[in-house]
Amino acid sequence: TGITGARTEIAGDLGDFIARVRGKTAVPLAVGFGISTPAQAAEVGQMADGVIVGSALIKAVDNAPDAEKTTAASAFVQSLREAMGKGGQ
Repeated sequence: TGITGARTEIAGDLGDFIARVRGKTAVPLAVGFGISTPAQAAEVGQMADGVIVGSALIKAVDNAPDAEKTTAASAFVQSLREAMGKGGQ
């Protein structure tokens, strides 16, 4: 438990946990607790089918001037996509 988007690193046992869950289900797995940087998104994206980022996106928007909130959100999401090798897709 804790504040989403507040971690500085991904849990060391996340890969093992995802492997155990994959052994129980065939549904796509999305991970999203504590992911706040492009590097974290890339790391989790190597293990999971989806990466969920919430608090860090809200923070990026909140920290931007009113006239630039949409641009800030877009830039943050694009930085995540690029880190995950999704670029302009």
